Amino acid sequence: MSEGNNGGLVFDQQFIYAQLDVDSFADAINKMSQKLIKQNYVVSEFPEKVIAREKDFPTGLALSNMNISIPHTEASYVHKTVVSVATLKNKINVHSMIDPKQEIQSSMLFLISVNDPKGQITILKQLMKLFQKENLLDTILHLEDAGAIAQELNNAVEN
Repeated sequence: MSEGNNGGLVFDQQFIYAQLDVDSFADAINKMSQKLIKQNYVVSEFPEKVIAREKDFPTGLALSNMNISIPHTEASYVHKTVVSVATLKNKINVHSMIDPKQEIQSSMLFLISVNDPKGQITILKQLMKLFQKENLLDTILHLEDAGAIAQELNNAVEN
């Protein structure tokens, strides 16, 4: 995802990972961050800052049909706004944002990289609208192609 001209979400397939094979939250963040770092969307410390922030402010979210996580960190570690998405081959343990002591198993990650602190609220609102579309999340969870996931997400944002 990058920000479109209208400030809306636009998901870019180069930052979408279908059936990502990871064994932990940290592994997922590190793998999802490599292309962001390489293409200068974020600074090299970005993954460690996301992982550290998650310990203090967990982002696991239990939805009615699955659990997801929406990790992020401060805007000072981001050059260009983008949301990376990963559907996971195997669920990983994350802590709930509602009850930080509770661990939940996440099936999907929406890694938010926002270079404008005020823009984070806008993106979170737009993502929350997507998260209410249970059929959408169930569909993309089972897709094995980043382009197909991007198309489903972008179509859902437009509608």
